[in-house]
Amino acid sequence: MGLEYLKPMLDVGSPRVFNCNIMTHRIQAQEPGAEMFFRNKVLNNLVLIKDTVPDDGSRSSAPPIGTKLYFPFNENEIYEGGRTIFVHDKHVQQVLLNQFGEGALKKEALIEDMRILHIMDRLPSLDPFLLKDVFLNEGMTINPAYFEVSQEVWNEIESFILQRFEPLVKAAFPDAKSAEEKGRQLIEKIWEARDLEALKPLTMAFQLPSGQELEIFAAWKGINFYAFQYQRMKTQLVEMLTWLKDLELPHAVPVAERNEVKASLELARTQVRDEWRRAEMILREYQESYDKLFGQKSGGSGSVAGFLTFLKNSKKSYWELGNSLGKVGHASYCWDTMSRRFPDRKLSWDGLKETLQLIVKIFGPAKKLATSVAWK
Repeated sequence: MGLEYLKPMLDVGSPRVFNCNIMTHRIQAQEPGAEMFFRNKVLNNLVLIKDTVPDDGSRSSAPPIGTKLYFPFNENEIYEGGRTIFVHDKHVQQVLLNQFGEGALKKEALIEDMRILHIMDRLPSLDPFLLKDVFLNEGMTINPAYFEVSQEVWNEIESFILQRFEPLVKAAFPDAKSAEEKGRQLIEKIWEARDLEALKPLTMAFQLPSGQELEIFAAWKGINFYAFQYQRMKTQLVEMLTWLKDLELPHAVPVAERNEVKASLELARTQVRDEWRRAEMILREYQESYDKLFGQKSGGSGSVAGFLTFLKNSKKSYWELGNSLGKVGHASYCWDTMSRRFPDRKLSWDGLKETLQLIVKIFGPAKKLATSVAWK
């Protein structure tokens, strides 16, 4: 894998990548001595990547997405290649010790760093908003410079999500209608998804499964975030889909090579379209059940049941939606990075081959891998 090919796969900007290495260099250049993301200095050379977990039959009940740690061969030029291991791998802590040496990793700091990694592993994607929000809710102090989300965008997302919570609070807590302050506090409790006692009337009204209530509320918030992101991504994604649809391959190339690229093109078209439709289907199901619940559309006697069913399945929907939008967002980012400097996005033959291969790789089926793999 060449440098230009690997670069967009690891770049800051993709919803499936947290490039701690690049961000740390930027932050330290602007403010020497600024607090780093990880407590152990050497871990800030890592890149974290969301990827499909190879199906080996041992994680049937676990999410299909894992978090890879990418160890660059050269920390000053990470695009030369490196090795990876999933955070959930039982050997991950030993691999960290082997990679950096026990002398470079302080025991207490490593415990805190492992907690950070496992928190990030609980998310379907690595969007800055989700990262900032989860660490705030966990009460962990992280340098906000690592979350590239402006206050304006944060407020916009927050407002969008809170507006989705408000009608349900008013429906489940009738007295909140005449007590604005209490209503606001209840909405904040849903946002934080930590105070089960305060939310008990809501969990009872929705008949949520015991022991899963807080996870469901957190997943519901995540789904609303992805609904917001869906609208922001749509324009560029449509542009990429149009580019794939209208792309014509030149004939002045060897037939075998042209056929290979044609196969990649057809596969990329199918993969992007199918994943986008999967995300749209989840969001449409959510929106329709939500609208029916509040009588915005005719729903008959099944109006409430539809939303409650969606809510009870929200954990699964949250991961599926995050996975789908993460993939199409990563593909869209890589496509834009590889093609935007060319007039009308008309790439060279080699550039076209690499771009299509890259898109296919993002959506490609997971393979059973050894604990560590080399990116070449």
